[in-house]
Amino acid sequence: MDKNFYVENRQKTAAHMTGNEAMLFFSGEGVRKTADENFPFFTNRNFLYLTGVKQEQSALLLQKKGDLVSECLFVTKPDLEREVWTGRRFTDAEINEISGVNEIEDIDTLNRRVNELLSFQNITTLWLCFDALASERSFDIEREFAKQIQGRYPHIVVKNSYPLLAAMRKIKAPGEIDAIRKAMKITDAGIRRLMRVAKPGMMEYELEAEFNSELAAHGQRRTAFPSIIAGGERIFYLHYTTPMSAVADGELILSDVGAAYDEYCTDISRVFPANGHFSERQAQIYQVAYAANRAIMEQVRPGIAFQTLNPICRKVSFDGLKALGLLNDIADIGKYVWHGAVHHVGLDTHDVGGYEQPITENMIFTVDAGIYVREWGIGLRIEDNVLVTADGCENLSAEIPSTIEEIENLMADKV
Repeated sequence: MDKNFYVENRQKTAAHMTGNEAMLFFSGEGVRKTADENFPFFTNRNFLYLTGVKQEQSALLLQKKGDLVSECLFVTKPDLEREVWTGRRFTDAEINEISGVNEIEDIDTLNRRVNELLSFQNITTLWLCFDALASERSFDIEREFAKQIQGRYPHIVVKNSYPLLAAMRKIKAPGEIDAIRKAMKITDAGIRRLMRVAKPGMMEYELEAEFNSELAAHGQRRTAFPSIIAGGERIFYLHYTTPMSAVADGELILSDVGAAYDEYCTDISRVFPANGHFSERQAQIYQVAYAANRAIMEQVRPGIAFQTLNPICRKVSFDGLKALGLLNDIADIGKYVWHGAVHHVGLDTHDVGGYEQPITENMIFTVDAGIYVREWGIGLRIEDNVLVTADGCENLSAEIPSTIEEIENLMADKV
């Protein structure tokens, strides 16, 4: 992203402050794994949305006095001796180039700066970003900081900025849409590679490695989320994360995968037969799911309620399953349709934003039709990502093979 993107995001966020208020955002810290090893650091998405800086132990402070807003980034400063062990840190010039923030201070001065604000500069309100799910974790830096503030400064009002950022993030800017388009091209290449190399007897982890290799060939070191690549009965585990089995002749292979570009995610599901040809029953269920997927897309447009989309998926799925003799009453559709069709996509794979408000132009979300028929040993889902336009939607994943004919033709073209 261009730094102007982050500048604009901070301006929009700061506009919610009145005079004598401040906002504080943390990048987060690496989580200990074992002994002296940490898990790879993952930047808080709201901090990233406001700064573009991917570095732990950093914080953004926004302060409003009257109509004037000041910005300061607190970061771990370069230290050649420590960097030998921990890796290179950003210089102030690099932080400025990434974020557009001019004032950059050492993270060790943050507490002193906040204490000065709350003690001597008439700050009445401090906004902190309380993630809705973070309270379930054993450590939450924002809530811990709030406890300290409320203990030392009981007169200070603490507000939550998380809903503001969530509402902003669900409407994508042009740069965000472009990043997701680029990520989608990489996802397309990865899924095509899976279809071309798949064969009976192959291990699921071999397919996972093929997808990862294709991403690496496009300059991406990580997937948008842990890939789900499942054959046979493992398809019935919606978040199957141990791809250690062989795929057998006659089985379907489910790939629920996505690449990211500039931290923006994609989330695509495709199902294909290990031997390259759908059986009659597999094709029948596939066509039902495909029809449900496309029926949802036909209804997506600005002003439509999110709550109308899942019923469309269930109704079309019911009609198809009834024609196959599997169901007689739509009240029983939950036996075969297990999950919803829609979630936002962005900096998070399951992106923030909520579903209470109507669909709005420039939202990006999934259209995911899944049907799981245990008695036939067939489970599948067809998941695309759509961009809401002025009068409908654009299927961003339209180039990824999705019809039976497209899949079988691609798999026949082995390389």
